[in-house]
Amino acid sequence: MIKDLIEKARSGELSIEEAEEMIVRTLYDHGEDFLLDLHRHHRTGFPEVVYARGKSTGQIVDIVRNFLEKNKQAFVSLADDPTLEALKKAFPAARVEQAGSLVVLKTADREPNGEIGTVGIITAGTADTPFAKECALLLEEIGARVIRAFDFGVSGLHRPFLGIRKTMDADVLVVFAGMDGILPTMIASLTDKPVIAVPTPVGYGLGGEGDTALRTMLQSCVPGLVVLNIGNSVGAAAAAARILGAVRRRKDGKAGSD
Repeated sequence: MIKDLIEKARSGELSIEEAEEMIVRTLYDHGEDFLLDLHRHHRTGFPEVVYARGKSTGQIVDIVRNFLEKNKQAFVSLADDPTLEALKKAFPAARVEQAGSLVVLKTADREPNGEIGTVGIITAGTADTPFAKECALLLEEIGARVIRAFDFGVSGLHRPFLGIRKTMDADVLVVFAGMDGILPTMIASLTDKPVIAVPTPVGYGLGGEGDTALRTMLQSCVPGLVVLNIGNSVGAAAAAARILGAVRRRKDGKAGSD
């Protein structure tokens, strides 16, 4: 579509201004309160995710409607129970999947374009799993194979080794941890795989909202540990997808072709 518009502009059939406007209309969808990036998944390998917090229910429903009409699929993060119920009511024909506060709506079966690689998702404790499940659902929806290793924290020193063994076939690891946040550092010291660390708001009293875990991860003595913000399961899935894309291009002999 875009190539056709460029050719028409080159041949003089369209002016540059007309071609620019038509390209923008192809890539984006306008609403009164929003500008939707409909082709982000084609450009970056990861879809646009609707951030629900701070938006009215009506705004969320309007945005989701646009995504369902154009892409047959919509992702919503930080969706509370009233938002979930409003979406189910607004789109009764849509298939709805939920993990933690992440909601995926689909009006048609969308098969990913092949498996993009394997991600190992490890949690320190059971309380970290809602964030890990959000990450897993996102990754599976875009075609990743996910290996789950939940509750493998350092409260028993042997447990992280079992988590690493369970995820040994993964191309990249995402590690969720609250409390003291030490698990990602330990994992990164024992493997050459890329490790994405995500602190979670899990813990007691002072520092128990994730800031202690975040500081621990940022001060890791293991070089190369990638650290995201507290509870950022969406960012973790996106980072893993980018790494998988680079791994796949290298395997296909296409590294640097872009």
